[in-house]
Amino acid sequence: MRTMLALVKKELKDFFASPLIYILGGLFSLMMGWLFFNYLVNSQDLTQGSLTQKILLPFFGNTNFIFLFLTPLITMRTFTDEKKQGTLPLLIMSDLTDLQIIIGKVISSFLVCLFMVSTTLIFPLILSFSGYSDWGIVFTSYLGILFSILCYVSVGVFCSSVTENHIVASLLSFSILLGSMLLVLSVSATNNPLLGEMMAYMSVPYHFESFLRGALINYHFIYFVCFIGFFNYLTYKALGSRKWS
Repeated sequence: MRTMLALVKKELKDFFASPLIYILGGLFSLMMGWLFFNYLVNSQDLTQGSLTQKILLPFFGNTNFIFLFLTPLITMRTFTDEKKQGTLPLLIMSDLTDLQIIIGKVISSFLVCLFMVSTTLIFPLILSFSGYSDWGIVFTSYLGILFSILCYVSVGVFCSSVTENHIVASLLSFSILLGSMLLVLSVSATNNPLLGEMMAYMSVPYHFESFLRGALINYHFIYFVCFIGFFNYLTYKALGSRKWS
């Protein structure tokens, strides 16, 4: 456990030593502030119901959507830099198991995303000054965002493990995530409702929408756990294949 924590600390140090994180964080905060301001100005009735429907739900939906673009940029260097610098074989031969390496990489990338998400906490607090108190929706929405980000990070780390080019890793990650999002459209695009529902169920945004409604349903949690576990398993197999190459 100590060696994995050391890896997480090392990864976080590398992240925050790069100007990319500060640029992405600044752009993210600017976009979120601009969106919140516009939603606030366009809201007509300052009641709790309208604040939820007109401000918070589209705000959280856009937050999740923006991380669809940010996460591939954050995770693209997790393994590609190790390969370029020639430190990946040393990392694999260290006291850390492949699983610990993957978990450490995922946790460090997730913490960077969590740092960015934390900057949006000020916006629900601003609404609280107007008497807003439906904190259940706020809690479930943030919970859904964090689970979605974990899914995005798992995909990004996997894509970084299969290539030595961070641009290719980011594009591959974004393509997989965008493809997952577009599966939601299959419900209206197919004449077979059952097939459409099955395809939509494979999409991360489909499960995230339930959290926006304040519903915590077991199968949504099961989906997120299986999604994260599946891509971490693929990363594990990708690392394992390097030992024999």
